[in-house]
Amino acid sequence: MPDGILFVVGTGPGTEDFMAPAAGHAIAAADYVCGYKPYLEQIEHLIPTTAQVFSNGMTGEKERVEKALAAMKQGRRVALVCGGDASLYSLASLVFELAGNTDAIEVIPGITAALAASARLGAPVADDLAIISMSNLLTPWELIQKRIEAVNGGDFVCAIYNPRSTKRTTQLAHTVHRFMVERGDLVCGYVRHCYRAGESIWTGHLSRLDLENIDMSTLVMVGNTRTILKNGKLVTPRGYTAKYGERP
Repeated sequence: MPDGILFVVGTGPGTEDFMAPAAGHAIAAADYVCGYKPYLEQIEHLIPTTAQVFSNGMTGEKERVEKALAAMKQGRRVALVCGGDASLYSLASLVFELAGNTDAIEVIPGITAALAASARLGAPVADDLAIISMSNLLTPWELIQKRIEAVNGGDFVCAIYNPRSTKRTTQLAHTVHRFMVERGDLVCGYVRHCYRAGESIWTGHLSRLDLENIDMSTLVMVGNTRTILKNGKLVTPRGYTAKYGERP
């Protein structure tokens, strides 16, 4: 039996409005759909009633990928559903690692949390951006610490994923401390439940950042030394006004 096709789908940050049409088409045309249960619940209305569905919970990533690849080998048209973007901190790389025939795999990108939160916060991502996850589940904390210092050294705007959980409470505090020591009281903000029900947004400075309000559903954005707070919005000048002047 010839291989089917596997679409690794990123569904974006929140509502269907922010999901790429190609992602919706791939899900709607699939006869086998698998993913993390909460993600599938969000797009349940897009899944054909005739499709076979497999879902599981947290830490079930490898099983989901294996199920998707097995279905593809059986000649099925498969949609492996991921939140945000399918590559960033997600399953696209594992799919390619485990797959035999990679020609039958197509990754459909989605809006990732850093860009979604940037839009809600103003325009902080206008220059070079660094993205760091505080989760040490797959990446050693010692390596994450080196990356934090690299962000300081390059004066990057920084998007922080997985900032704080009930068990992991010290990593974000360490990062904030190191940013303040090396670059001062930077402008920052966060979005919790971005583009979802119960969304909350805050902007200010690192010294006023309330870590207790931050959880795994939150994206923290820290500006560089040129980022300003304008009418409650984070703005990182790209350099246009410096080069061409403020008026035409």
